[in-house]
Amino acid sequence: MKEAKGASPAMAQWFAIKAEHEDALLFFRMGDFYELFFADAQAASAALDIALTARGQHQGQPIPMCGVPVSQAEMYLARLIRRGFRVAIVEQLEDPAAAKARGAKGPLKRGVVRLVTPGTLTEEALLEAGRANFCLAITAHEGKLGLAWADISTGQFETEQTALDGLAAILGRLDPSEILASAEIPLGTYTARRVDTQRMALSLPANAEGARRDLAQRFGAASLEAFGDFSGAEVFAACFMLAYIEATQMGTLPRLSRPTSAGLAGQLAMDAATRASLELASARDGMEAGSLLGAVKRTVSPAGARKLASWITAPLCTLSPLQDRQQAWMALCESGQAEAVRDALRGTPDMARALGRIALGRASPRDLAAIRGGLQAGSALAPLLPAGAKLLDEAATALTPAPALLVTLQNALAEPAPLRLDEGNAIAPDFDAELDAERALRDDTRQVIAAFQTELTQRYGIASLKIRHHAQLGYVLEAPATAVEGLRAYPELQLRQGMANGSRFTHPELSDLDRRITEAAARTSARERLVFSWLVKQVLEIAEQLAACADALALVDVLQNAAHLSLSGRYCSPELSDDEAFSITAGRHPVVEAALPPGTGFIPNGGELSPSQRLMLLTGPNMAGKSTFLRQNALLVVLAQAGLPVPAENMQLGLVDRLFSRVGAADDLASGRSTFMVEMTETAAILHQAGPKSFVIVDEIGRGTGTRDGLAIAQAVLESLHNQNRCRAIFATHFHELVQLTETLPRLKAYTMRVKEFRGEVVFMHEVVQGAAQKSWGVHVARLAGVPEAVLRRADALLKAAERQQNAAAPLPLFAAVAPPAHAPEHEALLDDLAVLDPDTLSPREALAQLYRLREQVRQIRTGSMENGA
Repeated sequence: MKEAKGASPAMAQWFAIKAEHEDALLFFRMGDFYELFFADAQAASAALDIALTARGQHQGQPIPMCGVPVSQAEMYLARLIRRGFRVAIVEQLEDPAAAKARGAKGPLKRGVVRLVTPGTLTEEALLEAGRANFCLAITAHEGKLGLAWADISTGQFETEQTALDGLAAILGRLDPSEILASAEIPLGTYTARRVDTQRMALSLPANAEGARRDLAQRFGAASLEAFGDFSGAEVFAACFMLAYIEATQMGTLPRLSRPTSAGLAGQLAMDAATRASLELASARDGMEAGSLLGAVKRTVSPAGARKLASWITAPLCTLSPLQDRQQAWMALCESGQAEAVRDALRGTPDMARALGRIALGRASPRDLAAIRGGLQAGSALAPLLPAGAKLLDEAATALTPAPALLVTLQNALAEPAPLRLDEGNAIAPDFDAELDAERALRDDTRQVIAAFQTELTQRYGIASLKIRHHAQLGYVLEAPATAVEGLRAYPELQLRQGMANGSRFTHPELSDLDRRITEAAARTSARERLVFSWLVKQVLEIAEQLAACADALALVDVLQNAAHLSLSGRYCSPELSDDEAFSITAGRHPVVEAALPPGTGFIPNGGELSPSQRLMLLTGPNMAGKSTFLRQNALLVVLAQAGLPVPAENMQLGLVDRLFSRVGAADDLASGRSTFMVEMTETAAILHQAGPKSFVIVDEIGRGTGTRDGLAIAQAVLESLHNQNRCRAIFATHFHELVQLTETLPRLKAYTMRVKEFRGEVVFMHEVVQGAAQKSWGVHVARLAGVPEAVLRRADALLKAAERQQNAAAPLPLFAAVAPPAHAPEHEALLDDLAVLDPDTLSPREALAQLYRLREQVRQIRTGSMENGA
């Protein structure tokens, strides 16, 4: 950064503030614009595609400058934040008119009022309506990692403790926008979201006991135990999180819910690879479309969409809360009120985020209107909810927290409410008598201006004479060019400004009128701000009850989403239990089905993984639907353990504690890992962690290496899943030889994807049936992919030759219990030749030729043995 020596007073002020916020762009308020200078201006102009100009000089060089209007700042901030910038908002801390009146010299006082960072956003324009926006803090303590995350736009605040190997899964679940962590903590694909907080001089407790006391005091409790059981790592992370939020908000702490430990919530464990494979909340391109969330989302409010996403990304593995969720949405279905509830929720404003902005002192009339709208929706919704279901009863109580406040806001706020308070008329007429009086005076004075304009046109004989308001000159007379010379003859008129088509004059009576109007408008504006502040205070006094109402609205939206799916007739309520049951009748892949063209049906498939048959070996060609079937079963587990209906005729599920998905090949070149290395790493995680209550789907174990190595690894993994892990699993493979293991592994059963040949064509039926695939149909799949016909003919000829000659290496002995007897090399060669012969494929001439060849081999062996004295 350039040195401040020789800077003008205003630029010296800029340099001083920039020195404290070197890693942020300064939005430096100058009148109606936020202006950026030097490197900030160059970076912002490129990112925003706005003109880069210059303003004055510094050390003999022009100062690069660009600016954005204050009224449009949110739009530009959104673009900068999406590009990874942090922005410090520098406001004028004194009124220019007041500073001038007291004779102040030098630039206006300015200071940073807020740091805008990706994880601390509150404005609607900067946030995605249906997505939580988490800031995450990570600390290391006594060999564990403590995590704390907050969404200050809604007040959500949670903690968790994990080992280092569990960090990637939590990052995948939360997808935080900003991460506070030291450089020693590896963040993998989230490294770019790490924030350097060393320059911020955050005040943090010295030990765990101090952190506990600090947290308890911040939330008004005598002891942190009132909120639950927190580890030392968690309380350190929570204090780190709060200190950072307080620093970015310049000492103002937003309304946050009392901390809860997510580690006690009984969640279904999924590692990062599984989450990426299943695409729960976003597809691989980062979009919601193509994800499980996108396929089942029927919510009608932003808050409901966020809560549905939280259910899907953090399924439960505890029976009681899942039964409560099922009972609630099934009660909606049975009551016949599901559609009425859905209609009542339509258009519900985002009450939680409005409350977050109000608590931070950034309230706008629209935010109070959102509170009003949320209370109105709650009041209309509560009578529609059937009684008897625990979650619905709790929601009905929370939906009507403040009838008196609702009446106040209905009477006080204009409809529609303006976007900003300074636009005026945010408070409705007849609510405040003093405000009405000030408005009358202001508006009557405007009528006086109209009358005075008529008087002046008659006095000076110029019909086109107009009274206009000018930003710098106040109220002036505007006269056309043809009348200017005549008006110069009147001494009371003073020429102030020439224009292309006329001139502007001031008049003593007009100046006096200007002062009176300004005072009336100022008094009106001041009174409106006072009334608005009083309304904000009424809201903040019951902020916790309003937050509970907002959460209840979101909950009911998710429950009606589930009821809507169930009432479609294509989703059922899964039967959940604490045993190890797993049975699905006519299940369907929700994402694939949602993506099918209208009129195209999805072919359902079921499956059973009972304790006596907990391992399914699935063979069949590519393109036949193996991967779809694998993911389908995993996604149904996720939906069931989110408490939602599933796309099937019937499902019985003993709750899964850990879910693993190893489907699809990918390398990790950034970490120097090949596709096979990634495959083996993920396989190792499964073998080390899966237990009897886990569910595993794996596809093509061993395909990334040589055929013999791959088959050996695949068999060993399959045996381990059966004998050691004893988990419920679907094991898809191209190694058809593994089907023989069904003879020795009692809980393994073979299934295949049904394929039909018709008139020389191969048809994939996408149906799972018992049995084993006889071949891979690889050449057919290559034809579907568009491989040239000449290549296909050559491949087909080679395949048939290989099948005839069977000249490949001997197959891997799957069931060798003891070592085979040793043979001389020439005996081995003869045995190999005999082993690969297939008499059914030989013509008579070929069979005779093979017989002569074998006889000659036997003769040579015997001759050699006699010569050696054998």
